[in-house]
Amino acid sequence: MKKVVMFLLGLLLLVLTGVCIYFAGGIFDAGTNQRVYPYFFQPDNLSERRPGVPQTAEYMGDAQFFDLLVRKYVTEYFYAAPDPENIARRMSPRGALARMSATSVFDEWKANQGVVIQNLAAKKSLRTVRIIDKIYQPNGGQYWVVNYELKTWEKPNDFSVAPVVTRGTMYMDIEYKMGMRTDYPLDTIHNHLESGGELAAVFQFKVNRIIQG
Repeated sequence: MKKVVMFLLGLLLLVLTGVCIYFAGGIFDAGTNQRVYPYFFQPDNLSERRPGVPQTAEYMGDAQFFDLLVRKYVTEYFYAAPDPENIARRMSPRGALARMSATSVFDEWKANQGVVIQNLAAKKSLRTVRIIDKIYQPNGGQYWVVNYELKTWEKPNDFSVAPVVTRGTMYMDIEYKMGMRTDYPLDTIHNHLESGGELAAVFQFKVNRIIQG
């Protein structure tokens, strides 16, 4: 008899515990009305840096899209990686820098900054590029003003050596029009992108002259 009473008491306590948990949960939800909305953090407009659908040029707007292309160009102009294939691709007339530059600008880059980058790569050095301040064009001016900062790690795999930091200014004569290039058939542009070609190179963006400040 005692065992039966203990069993019934235990069953009753179990039921009471479940009822208390139910009402406590109901009161908590009613008081806060909390909901969880899962989402992916999308850190960039570029497709390879975000899991969602990339933003279109029209959505971003002409000014922001132009800003992205200038930043891409300046990065291609200066950055250095310890990779011979990377240098060979950038020196090619089919590379992004060549497609985004007038012939004279690209030839000048190969003869000057391109040689510097080749030497850095040969020494296994690394150089990053950062645009500082706002990219702007003075009223009535021909050139866009771009202030940049370079960080160069000259000694590989040695974090005890601080990078060399330099700053400069580029004055850029840029020919730009919203939309994709019209001097190539759409099939050519499609094949270029499908084969992993540089996206920035298919837009109507060309640097006609650069003056280093």
